[in-house]
Order: sequence, then structure tokens, then C-alpha cells
Amino acid sequence: MKKRSLTIALAIVVFAGLATTSAYSATLRVAPISVRAAHGTSTASVRIWNDGREPLNVQVRIFRWRVEKGKDILEPTRDVVVSPPMTTLIPGTENLVRIVRTTSRPVSEQENYRLIVDQLPKAAGKGKSGTISILLRHAIPVYFE
Repeated sequence: MKKRSLTIALAIVVFAGLATTSAYSATLRVAPISVRAAHGTSTASVRIWNDGREPLNVQVRIFRWRVEKGKDILEPTRDVVVSPPMTTLIPGTENLVRIVRTTSRPVSEQENYRLIVDQLPKAAGKGKSGTISILLRHAIPVYFE
């Protein structure tokens, strides 16, 4: 019985540690989760937040997006840009990411893009030994009509 009690106590400690660790892993938040630029406008925006306790390095990119045979195809584009493309969010802060359609060509049919927001890894050697970092990627659909 003593061995079983020790096993249960150890399991509780391990699961409590995992729950605490995962609570601090996913700290990058983005809203909205879909962007539709108003008809005739060439700008839109999203907000990104750092809900964690450590600074986050974030990279933001945009790609033209289409689906072929059920697969997402992302292609580099210069027709739409994002600003800022890189940022560091200190804990508890937010940042506005602007999406701007820069081409002068009129929109003849809906244009589809994907905004990719990546949490970048910390520099090597800065993490705690024996920990796993979970990095986030948000792929947000952006539409110009």
C-alpha cells in the first residue's frame, strides 16, 4: 500500500508541474482570427498580445493564398505588406499590426491572403534546462474585395 501511495503522490506532483509549465507556454494571442477589408479600402489591422511573463519576439508575414487539391498554397507577394514585420512584445502588452494593400491595380475579384504570425524562439542557451518551449504560429485569412 505504501508503494501505491508513493506512486499516486509522484503522479500528482508530475501532473501539477506539467499544468504549471503549460500555463506559461502559450502566451501569444491574436485577434481577430479572420480579416475582411471593407469594400474599397486598402488597409486592415490585427492586434497581438503577450499574455506571458517573458518578452516575446514575433515575426509577421503575409502571403497570397489559394487552395489546390485541398492543400493550402502560400506564395510570396508584394501586393500587400505588413507593419511591423518584427517586434518584441514585453509581458502584458499589445501591438497593432497593419495590413496594407500597396498595389495600384484595382481589385477585380476577391483576393485571398494569409497573415502568418510566428512567435520566434529565444536565443540559444537562454532557456531553462530540461524545459520545452512551445512556439505558436497563427495563420489568419485576410480578404480584399
